[in-house]
Amino acid sequence: MKVLFIGGTGNLSTACTRRALAKNMEVFHLNRGTRQGRTPPGVTELRGDIRNPAEVGKALGGLRFDSVVQFLAFSPEHIEADMEMFQGITGQYVFISSASVYKRPSLHPVITEATPLENPYWDYAQLKIACEETLTRKGREKGFPYTIIRPSHTYDDGWILSQFVSVDFGVAWRMLSGLEVVAAGDGQSVWTVTHASDFAKGLVGLLGNPAALGEAFHITSDEFLTWNAILTMIGAALGVKPKIAHIPSEFIMRVLPHRGVGLLGDKGHSCIFDNSKIRRFVPGFRPEIHFAEGIRRSIDWYNARPELKVPNQTLNAEFDKLLDCWNKALALAETLKA
Repeated sequence: MKVLFIGGTGNLSTACTRRALAKNMEVFHLNRGTRQGRTPPGVTELRGDIRNPAEVGKALGGLRFDSVVQFLAFSPEHIEADMEMFQGITGQYVFISSASVYKRPSLHPVITEATPLENPYWDYAQLKIACEETLTRKGREKGFPYTIIRPSHTYDDGWILSQFVSVDFGVAWRMLSGLEVVAAGDGQSVWTVTHASDFAKGLVGLLGNPAALGEAFHITSDEFLTWNAILTMIGAALGVKPKIAHIPSEFIMRVLPHRGVGLLGDKGHSCIFDNSKIRRFVPGFRPEIHFAEGIRRSIDWYNARPELKVPNQTLNAEFDKLLDCWNKALALAETLKA
């Protein structure tokens, strides 16, 4: 089976590449080659910018694929361009959407694929919804074979999770420095985090499956945790007890709008996912990496690379600003109460 990953070296696609190779698939990566050294042995690398159709056409050179997986489409224009490029040369086009497309706030804490797609807060989610609508409408009109995948908060080695930034050591650095980290609301909203290796089991299991055409799936862990628990478990992996400051999402939105939209439109709400559908289509799908193990792997990854254990200065400035504004608001409330 011949599979093309557009990208291939990111958080999700690296794990999916490893899984596809383990399943003896013939794997190709199409990217610009800016992340040297991250491509596993056995992958055929094709050089091209997915936003440049002529360049992509030259890179593909008449190749045909059983499945093409698009990790890098973020607007309807990207979908339309892909449909032109891959019509007739793949039996399945897999669009990586996002679980943030589901209705926020939801009227029910358990999300299924039938949950309405509606996110009035976050333009990222709105664009993903528009991508799905374009793909389903034009895909049916043109007979284009598509599958839609909606990952939720997925992480791999080197990720330290928070509701703000997850891709560096910033939150861990604050914990180790004895500084407060912010959790939205009271920290009791329930969240689902998924290790990339578990996500890969579901996605790779759908590749080349004709029953998956025209279908949408979310692929997540079955484990759900409060944000207080997530931050406490990170601290435990670091050997510290974190100082957690609880600030309402609406207040964060006022102080830092670019962070607030990701809370009101995603991580500030409880999300539990029903994985019944992916299990029906991929019977062997079984998430195995609990967060306690996954975060320990991430900490170990950083311990082996001490040069990367550095603060995120932008995050520090944002947390400090939030904490200063929140503490002033609390002080004012005490004054008014008196």
